[in-house]
Amino acid sequence: MYEFFDRFYPHILDVQHGKLEHWETQGTQLYKKSTGKLCLLYVYEGQGIMELDGQPYSLAGGSIAQIPVRRKLIIRNSPPGPLRYFMIQYDFKLIKWQGALTRCEEPVEKCLPFELVVPMMDHRGLRSDMQLLYRIWSGKKEGFSGQAKLLFFNLLLRISEQLYEREKDDSAERSIMDCVNYINNHYQESLERGLLARKVSLSRSYFSVLFKKYVGCSPVQYITRVRLDKAMQLLRGSNKSVSVVALEVGYHDPLYFSRVFAREVGVTPRAYREA
Repeated sequence: MYEFFDRFYPHILDVQHGKLEHWETQGTQLYKKSTGKLCLLYVYEGQGIMELDGQPYSLAGGSIAQIPVRRKLIIRNSPPGPLRYFMIQYDFKLIKWQGALTRCEEPVEKCLPFELVVPMMDHRGLRSDMQLLYRIWSGKKEGFSGQAKLLFFNLLLRISEQLYEREKDDSAERSIMDCVNYINNHYQESLERGLLARKVSLSRSYFSVLFKKYVGCSPVQYITRVRLDKAMQLLRGSNKSVSVVALEVGYHDPLYFSRVFAREVGVTPRAYREA
């Protein structure tokens, strides 16, 4: 993502503020047969639907939406209140440096390097940036174009940072879920925290923090839960001895297994079977 912005050179064409008064005069929807300018839409209030060539996208407070060129566009309101938004109309080129020389390129696909519609979890800073950008653009004072461009870059930086953090969180969650699946399939084996952490390329301490965040308990607590669930199934569904059941669910010491079982379940394995 950041490599794209290393070459990104924008030119702002207009900055608009769509408010309640706009919807009262224009009706409940915006419609364009074919969009003529690139737009970045930031919704700070309300709910609605954006359709691009018939494909619907939900909009709500905090949504960032890209509107490419040459697309059929419809934006509709949804109850209870109308959309309120800022819209930046812009164009851009890609600049490539070759030593002291530069080459300007037309991008193959004119869009920013993220999905057409993305929800921002923390968009308070975005709203402040957009309000300032709109005021500067509307004031048309000396140097306003350069100021607007810097604010546009700052806005894109905020969006990119949030998306990058989200990608990291998604990657971390996938790693922990992979570990959960491993535990579910290898509960009979020795499952030390260090071994599990190495399998997902994390330090032991950070692995424990992430595991608690995404699973709701520590790795040891989860392993114990899985093993005891399997043990209860075997105790009720087979005639295997307590020692054999302990071994099959990962406990090599039957006495320790019985202590853990009694502590977590409230009765001994034998009493659980006979109940």
